[in-house]
Amino acid sequence: MEEIKNEQKTETEKFIESADKPTEVAEQKPVAPVAVAEETPSSVFTVKTTLGRENVVMDFLTTRIQAQSIPIKAIMHPPELKGYIFVEGKIEEVQQSIQGVPHIRGLINKPVELSKLQQFLVPKVVNIELNIGDIVEILTSPFKGDKARVARVDKTKNEVTLELLEAGVPIPVKVNMEFVKVLEKVGDRKE
Repeated sequence: MEEIKNEQKTETEKFIESADKPTEVAEQKPVAPVAVAEETPSSVFTVKTTLGRENVVMDFLTTRIQAQSIPIKAIMHPPELKGYIFVEGKIEEVQQSIQGVPHIRGLINKPVELSKLQQFLVPKVVNIELNIGDIVEILTSPFKGDKARVARVDKTKNEVTLELLEAGVPIPVKVNMEFVKVLEKVGDRKE
């Protein structure tokens, strides 16, 4: 009869009964030290891309890295360097992330020193004071050397909208402020 009662006990009751009994402590042995693999620091590698497709490659890489949980730490494209992006991570992870990506032309396996990238990480401060109506010269192509009048100044984007003087019809052109040379200020004009 007692055996039938033991069989009818629920799992919870069996657990409570076993908890009341003193448990035997297993003999403790010293644990051997576990060999911890040293974390190899990540490096910055240069990836060659098709000219003008740097942002497309960065968008594609960002999507792939997030989808596949690849531990890449950063991706950077300085606008001054056409055809190159920089990827921070271990070489194997960088190779895995760029494999099969359109517009990638290659990977330079030698890491780049951060001191060489420092100039691209610090923002440039442009202290050009432009006012609407100023006459400027454009320093970049396709309008390099052309004279223009300042129509609008956007200091947040560091852009200026210009109207070409030599054009028969005013053509608005947006140019970065650093690519403009002031020829004549509004207040300096002789009327």
